[in-house]
Amino acid sequence: MKVIVAKTAGFCWGVKRAMDAVLEASVRNDGRPVQTLGPLIHNPQALELIGKRGVAVAEAPDKVQNGTVVIRAHGIPIQDLRGLKERQAKGELTIVNATCPEVAKVHHKIKKWSPKGYFTVILGSHGHAESVAHRSFAEHGSVIVANMAEAEALTDEQLKKVLVVAQTTFTVKDYHAITDYIRGRAGDAVFENTICEDTWMRQDEAKELARTVDAVIVVGGKASSNTKHLAELAHHYGKPVQYVETACELDLSAFTGRETVGVLAGASTPTWLVDEVVDVLEQLGDGPSRWRSFLQGAFGSSSLMAVGAGLMTLGVHRWLGLPLGWRYPLLTAAYVLAMYLLSPFLDPLGLGAKGPARARFLERNRKVLLASALAALALTFGLAASLGGKVLSIVAAASLVGAAYKQRIRLGGREWALRRIPGSKDVVVALALATVAVITPVWQEGRAWDLRAFAAIFLVGVLAFVRTVIYEIHDMQNDQIVGKETLPILLGKRATKAVLLSLLGTLLAGTLWLTFDNRTHGHPMAVALVLVICAAYPVIYLWLYHERFTTGRTRFELSVDLSFYLVGLLALV
Repeated sequence: MKVIVAKTAGFCWGVKRAMDAVLEASVRNDGRPVQTLGPLIHNPQALELIGKRGVAVAEAPDKVQNGTVVIRAHGIPIQDLRGLKERQAKGELTIVNATCPEVAKVHHKIKKWSPKGYFTVILGSHGHAESVAHRSFAEHGSVIVANMAEAEALTDEQLKKVLVVAQTTFTVKDYHAITDYIRGRAGDAVFENTICEDTWMRQDEAKELARTVDAVIVVGGKASSNTKHLAELAHHYGKPVQYVETACELDLSAFTGRETVGVLAGASTPTWLVDEVVDVLEQLGDGPSRWRSFLQGAFGSSSLMAVGAGLMTLGVHRWLGLPLGWRYPLLTAAYVLAMYLLSPFLDPLGLGAKGPARARFLERNRKVLLASALAALALTFGLAASLGGKVLSIVAAASLVGAAYKQRIRLGGREWALRRIPGSKDVVVALALATVAVITPVWQEGRAWDLRAFAAIFLVGVLAFVRTVIYEIHDMQNDQIVGKETLPILLGKRATKAVLLSLLGTLLAGTLWLTFDNRTHGHPMAVALVLVICAAYPVIYLWLYHERFTTGRTRFELSVDLSFYLVGLLALV
């Protein structure tokens, strides 16, 4: 059975932004209560997880305790916001406004037209928090219209001078049908299509997927408006549809004889819930697709990084004028692969540190993954021994540090762990890779410790550091939920990116100066171009995915590991 997952499945960027805000507030609460005014999003599993971080839900403004209050993604009525701001002015509250910018746009549209005498028609769901918030901005009256029958019930007086907006998760098909009807009856009418881009992309993909698969699964909270709409669209095409909140609710017997199953998820559905459903479904199948899924999950990311590290080693050695060969690049690749595969099994937080779906995968394939890790480690030591005792001792020390990094050590009656120092993982990874790929071969081959040698160490170290931190930004929500203390959690996303950009800017300036200062060696223009690309690529990556990390499954996303491969181009110039 083939499982096709919608590329848009999972948190939209507005929901992710709200989750980031509440998790960051829970870290920086100074011991005061953190609460959201109403449920942050319409997903009980996500709410349960942030509840474990000490975040409470205040059902009404008068229930908000002194401390920090987070305004949910759906927004709140303007009267409630004003009341909270008055308390903030008195020092009772800190307000974190996580209202989705797409929702705020609707508020601005209403604030623009309502004072001019326009009656506001909001296409949306009755009682939905977003639509209720929209109504509070309509000074000249408003009504919520959920379907065509309610549109037909609008009076001529209401349609005499009317503004039509939509809840950001309203169905595109219904929006066009209702606005076409109103356009035929209204006098002075302003139509603002405020359906979020993410919403119509999900709905388009739902229609396309429902046409091509044998059955559809929709994952998300039963109170989520946009998830309900996805289920309705799938039902429209006559395919069997299961609407579930978790993998436990799946009726697996219904998939017997099905060749393809499509998986959709609402904008408020965490990706880990989608991953759980996909993991369960893939275990039902057999043959090539199941093997592809296993290989991708087991060795996809690890092999991508390992090969990149090996090529980077080759490129740096060419730049330094070291003898080119296969042993050092293979040694670096094997070391990276071994540490990557061993890491989750050494984590004191358990296999669930990357989510329940990943934990089940690791547990199910524990023997294969550990055997592969140990084989890679044996290859690492074998290659190191073939290069000399000095290399073997350094690689053994680097491996020991990597294995002991997450472990608790008792010294003097106190428990110590290097991993508890925020940012220590990033520094350790950077130093380990720089040591194996550059420092060890320079020392072993007797090359002079000149500026270029130190620049090569800085190049490898910075790219490894940036790569690790970018993935920490990517996993920031999950790390906060399980209680990890990473650099992005310590500094915040914006400050962390500033650190990365400073390092990359320094790398770019330093390597360019060094290249042109040594114009007599090699091909300086070609080398300079490669170095510019190596430093610029992570910056471009950060810019492209700065807000939409982990939101759904983008149609095309480059890998940050590509920066390692780009350094390998130095071997060609």
